[in-house]
Amino acid sequence: MRPQELGAVGRGLGLLADTWTLLILQRAFLGVSRYAEWRETLNISDATLSARLRGLVDAGLLEPRSYADGARERRGYALTERGGDIWKLLICTWDWEKTWVPREVPLPEIVHRDCGRPTRVRVCCAACGGAVGPRDTEVEREPWAPGLDLLARRHPRRTRGTLPVDPLSFLPGAMEIIGDRWGAAVLGAALTGIRAFNCFAHELAISPEVLSDRLRRFVALGVLSRSGDGEYRLTDKGRASFPIHACLVEWSHRWCGADGAPIDLTIRHRACGQPLCVRLDCEQCGRAFARDSVSPVRPR
Repeated sequence: MRPQELGAVGRGLGLLADTWTLLILQRAFLGVSRYAEWRETLNISDATLSARLRGLVDAGLLEPRSYADGARERRGYALTERGGDIWKLLICTWDWEKTWVPREVPLPEIVHRDCGRPTRVRVCCAACGGAVGPRDTEVEREPWAPGLDLLARRHPRRTRGTLPVDPLSFLPGAMEIIGDRWGAAVLGAALTGIRAFNCFAHELAISPEVLSDRLRRFVALGVLSRSGDGEYRLTDKGRASFPIHACLVEWSHRWCGADGAPIDLTIRHRACGQPLCVRLDCEQCGRAFARDSVSPVRPR
């Protein structure tokens, strides 16, 4: 394998780990399908919205749909199967933000329609049914897998912009974790057990300036703490972000792997030895979620 090639997880990170991309997809799940609706609810600039919609169509996550507006025909957008399959990532992001980030306006509860009750999300292994957290897994990274230097060249840095004031899309903690590809990679590395600055830099091939910035942000957010020996250790809040990263890896395997990208990173469940396939269960009734059985995602 040539080291200049991005693997499945690297490509998935480049596609999804972007604040505006995730918020546009989140709103698509909530029923938004028209340009003006995204612009109004997200308070996003025309240039940014147009660029992200174009990128999502090119990546196969959204597809154009025509609709009638009086006597005129206009262009809207709908989630594809590929785009719709990030529902687990969005639910885990919502659950983490609601649980761990204090806010004046609370996020709505996650409701499992099968039992009708508000619930937390329980992350399980689909192969054996066991509950899964970062300490129950091991990560296998292929030695040829490139670092963020290649990811940065393939996917130029995007501006973060200002988060929307709309409470449904104001997710300041989660967007630090998954809405920025450098931050997502650094926290993902921490979840594999990396603690020292030099080890982060070597594993990710990330510049010292960018790495210092992301580590500082995560300490301020409370997902990492800095020990007396200068190492960075996950807090309970940081370990709780594991489902977000696991869902990103799973989506990347399924869809970027299907495009021919080789598997560069695998999360394996120690108890059964299988590559982790995430199942989200309702803590109230114990049954598994489906895409159309849990809010805030609306059924098709």
